[in-house]
Amino acid sequence: MNISFKANYICSSQVKKNDKPCSLSFVQIDTKNSSDMTALRELDYMWGRKTYFSDISDNANLDHLYGLNSKFKQYYALTTQTKDFNKLDSEQILGLVQVEPDVHYNEINYLQVLPTQNYSNPEREYKNVGSSIIDTITKIYPNKKIMLYSTDAALNFYKKIGFLQDESEKRYNKMYLDKKM
Repeated sequence: MNISFKANYICSSQVKKNDKPCSLSFVQIDTKNSSDMTALRELDYMWGRKTYFSDISDNANLDHLYGLNSKFKQYYALTTQTKDFNKLDSEQILGLVQVEPDVHYNEINYLQVLPTQNYSNPEREYKNVGSSIIDTITKIYPNKKIMLYSTDAALNFYKKIGFLQDESEKRYNKMYLDKKM
């Protein structure tokens, strides 16, 4: 299934494909573009409503419906596609993230890697998808900490890539990453 929508190319991002370096594209989703929103809804069902992607899709659709300003929430995708982003191929998207920029830090509300390619799957073709998304976010916002609330299942992943747990909110797995690029 090919879905067309006009994503904004941000930069290239590095992962490993079959343990060899591979360059992917990091793109921004436009919540004011009806085609982008249609694509997100269709991807939502392709990936299954049980993933965090459904939360990303629902939030983007609410922003679209209510015309909310994109400076408060940003939506990004990591894709194997390297050109023609006016016709982004949904089957090449490996990960999505929702970021809320703030004065002091950027909060990652949701990060979802394609379930067949995520950290816990030893048979995955692509590795470092989630960490590549985090690295790219730190490059886009170089002077801000990244904050998130981790699930128990993802806690070790975030610790492995350099996040520190906030001891005052440990029970909620609040974490920070302070990489000055």
